[in-house]
Amino acid sequence: MARLSDLIKQGKVPEKKLKEEVKIRDLASLKEDKEKIVKITQEEESIPEDIIEMDLPVEAVEEGLSEKPDVKSLDNILLPSEEEVTSEELEKQKQIEDLYGITYNFIEGILNNLKRKQKFTIEKGLEIVSEIVNTEKAAYILYGKAVQGKGIPDNLAAHSVNVCVYALMLGIGINYSREQLIELGITALLHDIGMVFIPEIIVNKSGKLTATELETIRKHPYYTYKILQTLGEKYSWIAEVAYQEQEREGGQGYPRGLKGDKIHDYAKIIGIVDVYEALTHHRPQRKGYMPHEAVKLILGNQKDFFSNDIKRLLLTKLSCFPLGSYVKLNSKAICKVVEINEGSPLRPTVEILFDSRGRKLPKKKITKLTDAPLLYIIGTVYESDLPL
Repeated sequence: MARLSDLIKQGKVPEKKLKEEVKIRDLASLKEDKEKIVKITQEEESIPEDIIEMDLPVEAVEEGLSEKPDVKSLDNILLPSEEEVTSEELEKQKQIEDLYGITYNFIEGILNNLKRKQKFTIEKGLEIVSEIVNTEKAAYILYGKAVQGKGIPDNLAAHSVNVCVYALMLGIGINYSREQLIELGITALLHDIGMVFIPEIIVNKSGKLTATELETIRKHPYYTYKILQTLGEKYSWIAEVAYQEQEREGGQGYPRGLKGDKIHDYAKIIGIVDVYEALTHHRPQRKGYMPHEAVKLILGNQKDFFSNDIKRLLLTKLSCFPLGSYVKLNSKAICKVVEINEGSPLRPTVEILFDSRGRKLPKKKITKLTDAPLLYIIGTVYESDLPL
């Protein structure tokens, strides 16, 4: 079988590669490896009473331009006015954006059930992820919504939804099959549910964590594993993959220090987008980084934690400047990203909104930065900081 490195070349993936060409270990093999899981006696002894006492179930019943204008210069091309966008298109986009709230409500319901030591099942979650996978452009639209973060709470449920969406973007980027995308998406959605048993005083601490507090947080993959095991043999693979999401390529991760091929590819994808999501959103001790800043940090400070294939996938599929984000050019003009260029992720197609003096343009126009060598992006802009 071909490895990820065979599929990712210069950010491009053959369009018609089938599932068997993607190097993913058979999920059934995870069952055979169950006996190889290191028994962590101390951790088992420190399982929260909440998990021990829980009677959980063993059964588990882009919207850029549709066409590229065939002209040499795009500087004066007008974009469709809002009036030209059909009500049908607007309704379709709204329905897709509503999937974010539906997914959020599902995972929040599970987290609340865990806090009350009540049963939960994941069938509804599988249906939701399937709908996202089966709906054209859904992952791209939800990605833009997640990155912008407008109206989205800053909590564990939102983090879980965002990681799910980001993971799907990478899965689509390497041409995963529908079945693989659903497996990846549901695992990403559930990957952090063990965090519900980490004391909030530690999770929300604004200062530096002590060694003891760090050790407490590092127990969350094990808690997640134990919780997901209660879903029964049918979903035991989800528990195992989620258990690996904090493992790192060179063995720097936890809880078992797995390396390379010992880490499931789903876990590698979830692991890197988990970091990306955390960096791009506010935390008690810092303000969230802009997407391109987060990518730069991952490719720099954490470059040894992830394989080159996974890092390249992040760079090409989770654009440094996501669709719908706002950027500033060296000309001081402020623009909105309307089309992503995977071959040149730092030079997307943008809609110029405000000129160098902060004046709103009387007519909408776009610029393809790959065709404008003298122009380049110098930074990103929060929507709240746009000129009035």
